[in-house]
Amino acid sequence: MKKFILFGLLTALLTAVSSAYAQRFKPNDTILVAFPANNIKDDAYIVGVVRKITPNGNYQIAVQDFVQGHDYGISCQPIAVNDKGLDTGQSGWQIWGKDHTKLRTQGLDYVVPAKRVMALHAGQLNFIDRYNVYVLYSRWKSNAPVLSIDRIKTAENDAKMAGISPMIPALEVAILDRQSYYDKVTGIPYQPEQSIPHLIKLFDYVGQQLKQDPQLNKLWRAKHRDWKKINSSMKIYFLVDAIDEAVSNAKGCLSEDTGNADPKQLKKLESQLHGLGVKI
Repeated sequence: MKKFILFGLLTALLTAVSSAYAQRFKPNDTILVAFPANNIKDDAYIVGVVRKITPNGNYQIAVQDFVQGHDYGISCQPIAVNDKGLDTGQSGWQIWGKDHTKLRTQGLDYVVPAKRVMALHAGQLNFIDRYNVYVLYSRWKSNAPVLSIDRIKTAENDAKMAGISPMIPALEVAILDRQSYYDKVTGIPYQPEQSIPHLIKLFDYVGQQLKQDPQLNKLWRAKHRDWKKINSSMKIYFLVDAIDEAVSNAKGCLSEDTGNADPKQLKKLESQLHGLGVKI
């Protein structure tokens, strides 16, 4: 029964995020224009007030706030306006200039795609939820000592609710990596030889992910990585990053004294890493 209730809550939350985009707005509404990034760290948004709705259903907005750094020139059309918000007929592009990573809040309105517009409150919550999952993932990479395995597992549900489920395979890598070095009950660090059998499970999972996704396999193994292609997929971006971290941690473990490790298990782990092209 609890599983059905949880599934219902997740479905409702995901539907709420989707419907936030589908909502129609009217002049004087304050809205959020979302520019989510697959790597999350480059997420951007605009908060603005709707001036009017264009004939094709897009929105002309007066900007109140925005995240600097995103290339808004790809999606936003500048409109030159006077103090009353009326079109002056001047070239908005000339006034905006060449730096489209910043939005002028004086003398310009912007026409933004309706498909990117969300209700302000729902949009803010969604970006906060995305960022919180990203922060937790980053804490795993920094080897934060107080980060529990259960908290990473909770982040998988958080990712579903935030609409970033493609991150989950990378979070699975994080869980298996954490289980390789810390006792899941006490949180006490393992000795290097105790980590070996757990690392075998971790790289079994990594091997499965690479086998199931030829593009991931190709992009991760590439000597010179195509970051444009990697960034085009949230799943691939985070898995490439997570596998890199797992490999680096495993190499660090094997650089320590593993004299008490089971020889067969040690040989199997070394074979797994060699199969990934990792030099030990």
